[in-house]
Amino acid sequence: MNAKIGENAGLIWNLLNEKGALSLAQIKKELKENASGEEICLALGWLFREDKLESIDKDKKTLISLK
Repeated sequence: MNAKIGENAGLIWNLLNEKGALSLAQIKKELKENASGEEICLALGWLFREDKLESIDKDKKTLISLK
């Protein structure tokens, strides 16, 4: 499972690097063919724990971006 979480973390990092800040719903939509919602949340937790991401409150929405 750790390998899959790490793989998804890489997909998320590349997605945010390419597209900029996204909402959780947008991330899930972009990665729906590669990972389940639960797997995406686990990978996001991994990246937040490693201090690679930050959350931004904008227009009553929370966006996730690279630091």
